Amino acid sequence: MKSAKPRVRHPPATTSALAATPEEQAFAEVVDLIQASRGRALAVVNTTLIDLYWRVGEYISRKLGSAAWGEGVVTELANYIQRRHPSLRGFTRRNLFRMRQFFDAYGKTEVVPALLTQLPWTHHLLILGRCKRSEEREFYVRLAIQEKWSSRDLERQLEGALFERAVLNPPKVSTALKQLRPGALLFFHRGLNCLVAIELKIGEFQPEHLGKLNFYLEALDRDVRKGHEGPSIGVLLCASKDDEVVEYALSRSLSPALVAEYQTQLPDKKMLQAKLHELYALTATEAE
Repeated sequence: MKSAKPRVRHPPATTSALAATPEEQAFAEVVDLIQASRGRALAVVNTTLIDLYWRVGEYISRKLGSAAWGEGVVTELANYIQRRHPSLRGFTRRNLFRMRQFFDAYGKTEVVPALLTQLPWTHHLLILGRCKRSEEREFYVRLAIQEKWSSRDLERQLEGALFERAVLNPPKVSTALKQLRPGALLFFHRGLNCLVAIELKIGEFQPEHLGKLNFYLEALDRDVRKGHEGPSIGVLLCASKDDEVVEYALSRSLSPALVAEYQTQLPDKKMLQAKLHELYALTATEAE
């Protein structure tokens, strides 16, 4: 009986062994071209679709507005499309009225159709369903495009009433908090979805400044921060004749991953130091 050959254990592949070959690098470039083309194709399809819904909505709106049609005619139109052209999907009575609502919502505003085509129809339905004011709709349209929100992101911001909090009712600080840090300015960071307290001091940096700012942040999180918002951030700016100090105060409850995320979206310290230098120089000049 032959003895079994010992099993040879190969060492794990090294990074160099897994490096892409020249052919694979070329193949990856081809894949990039395909994906980029698909992305452009999807954008073109979305643009065409939104433009179509706009024009259908305009047609229906004008017919109803001139009393040439009653709402029952829209029902007949939906039935006609379904009966004669069953391959044309999405033109139910409900959706036809949504297209009319889409045109009516933006037809007389300064929001250009080219801007509207940058969002999918699902996003528009969410905005139309939740927003009654034209400025509120424009706020979410522009911000969703700028921040590249998914439909879930947009729905979360709508549920959190971002427009009301950021525009109509910006964060207010209680009298006690104002007395605690009278020199702090309070802002809201949309990307991080959190309050930002900025404190500017003309003079040398003292470690106790940062400690007091941290205490202020705890009060903000306890008394002002909403349940769906992230922990507050503090930015301490100290400008003096010889130095400019920029320090960030972050909540101790932040995980390492969140700390890293916060840091990537906060302004660069060197840039803030340069602005502080300019501010101090201007202040000193005015004092003279």
